[in-house]
Amino acid sequence: MNPLAEFLDSFNWTVTKMDLGRLTGLPDDAMHVLSGMAILTLAAFVLRRPPWSWRPWLVVLVAETINELYDLVQTRFPTDEGNLRGSFHDFWLTLAWPTLILLLYPHFVRLEHDGGILVPLRRLWHDRAFRIGLGGGALIGLLASVYFW
Repeated sequence: MNPLAEFLDSFNWTVTKMDLGRLTGLPDDAMHVLSGMAILTLAAFVLRRPPWSWRPWLVVLVAETINELYDLVQTRFPTDEGNLRGSFHDFWLTLAWPTLILLLYPHFVRLEHDGGILVPLRRLWHDRAFRIGLGGGALIGLLASVYFW
């Protein structure tokens, strides 16, 4: 048997999700919100599109649809995710922020490029030192929150 087939036979997405939740200490709802944003960000990076483009949002939609279909049809591990109400709840949580970004951010981008009160913020955002500091601070905050969780 080839190694890929062995891996796929032994791999179980439900167990992987439970292990990830146990490892991070995050509840299932938080995992859905964060995974939606992570998939949106990764898809935007891979597709070289802004996160408010419809293509990264579509990737999140497809990934969450596959995840929820798997939750509904898997019978190997009894979980509370195998019901339609729970699936709609998870679907809504995962797509809430990506959908808001898809709908609202183009408006904010237009405001920024039209000038007005956002011009100083645009200059600040395009400053490389500011972005490095912001990214570093966000990373330190994320690591600290995981550590102190």
